[in-house]
Amino acid sequence: MAMLSSVVDTRKSETTSTWFTETSTGSHLFKITGYLFTKGIGLGNCIRSDIFTVGGYNWTIQYYPDSKGNRDHITFDLNLRSDAEARVRITFTLLSQTEGKPSKNYSSVVETLRRNGSGGCIFINRQEFEVSQYLKDDSFTIQCIVTVFKCSGLKKTNCHIHPFAVQPSNIHQQLTGLLERGDGTDVSFKVSGVTFDAHRCVLSAISPVFRAQFFGPMKGNVNQSIEIKDMEPSIFKSMLHFIYSDSVPELEEGKDNKNESIVMAQHLLVAADRYGLERLKQLCEKKMWEFMDVNNFATTLTLAEQHNCSELKAACMEFIKRPEVLGAIVRTEGFRHMITSCPTILEELCSTCH
Repeated sequence: MAMLSSVVDTRKSETTSTWFTETSTGSHLFKITGYLFTKGIGLGNCIRSDIFTVGGYNWTIQYYPDSKGNRDHITFDLNLRSDAEARVRITFTLLSQTEGKPSKNYSSVVETLRRNGSGGCIFINRQEFEVSQYLKDDSFTIQCIVTVFKCSGLKKTNCHIHPFAVQPSNIHQQLTGLLERGDGTDVSFKVSGVTFDAHRCVLSAISPVFRAQFFGPMKGNVNQSIEIKDMEPSIFKSMLHFIYSDSVPELEEGKDNKNESIVMAQHLLVAADRYGLERLKQLCEKKMWEFMDVNNFATTLTLAEQHNCSELKAACMEFIKRPEVLGAIVRTEGFRHMITSCPTILEELCSTCH
């Protein structure tokens, strides 16, 4: 009788998986000079830092010299300036100004903040602070470290599944090639004598204005050749390239030339608002904020007001609060033009600067 034999698989069956959390961390130093003069501004009144960006969100540090309800303390918190919701870890550190003595770290907290919401509030005893190594020559510096939660998920496991390499998407390159070659175009635009050919379906997929024009109730009245007024050919070309590629090379190419970048961003902002291209509009707002100064402030604020750019407008209002900045701005030709072309903004400026 034959004997049965068994074969035992001695290979280890061990798999792993990992839960990951993606974050973005940044910090801001907020220096207060003239501490003595900040005392007594009133309970609940605060002094704000400049706007800084971490994780794609805008933030400010708020300093309450008379705390939020107790004059025996000074208080700090972090304020979210973006119109969004963010999960964030906040850590404040009072920096020592005496060699050999440590800075003071305050425990981190994790909170969910919404537009204009504040978190990470710390209270510091005034008497202890005023005799500490943190205050010197009537000034001190506080650091805020901000860690923004971006996303989380489960990484693939080593479950003996054959790994297949997948090429990254290049759909934008393909669409851009379609535009450059002119394959299958079914609509053309005439802009100051320059003709641009394009595809109705691509334009409609990205722009709600083009979608309504080509496929809405009035679609039968749309000609194959459309004249675009009040726009330069170079601006229309850049906008068209963005629709197909989701990028604006001209903004990046002009990064070493501040004036070129600002002018391009200003004109593209108007075009983006005209055709409902919100992402392009945000890219232009970001570029205008990065390069904003005394000379272009008035134009930036005027465009923000006229084209409903609430974040850019809020950033402008923070920028002009500094007395030395305000004095320089009101002497510019752009400011005088702004008051004439957009008089409603004057009342808001007066309210902000007082």
